[in-house]
Amino acid sequence: MPATRSRLARYGLSLIAVGAVVILRSYALPQWSLGHPYVLFYPAVILAGWLGGFGPGVFATVLSAFALAYLWFPPLYSFRIGRQQDAVALLLFMAINFVISLLTEALLRAKHRNAELQRQLEERSRK
Repeated sequence: MPATRSRLARYGLSLIAVGAVVILRSYALPQWSLGHPYVLFYPAVILAGWLGGFGPGVFATVLSAFALAYLWFPPLYSFRIGRQQDAVALLLFMAINFVISLLTEALLRAKHRNAELQRQLEERSRK
């Protein structure tokens, strides 16, 4: 993660990304099938991980899971998940997003290592 982004900003972005999906899903696309309510949450988690790293990606995953359980899985407006297939789908969603967060963090670390190596090479070539 870039040092220019504070922890609060990175986790705040996760909250904003998931909140935007909840608003979009609730008000702009309410007629969209409840059979796959989690589809729009994948980009929010990817964005949070890409811009914030592993922790914010996992935070977005957890926020998304709570929103899904409460707002779209029956019984609605309860954190209890009534159907086994919804529980399995939610666990799979969380597992996939956890892996996405891990891979995004690895990519960010490699990008930062590459930038540091480039900087070192430029310094050596100037000497």
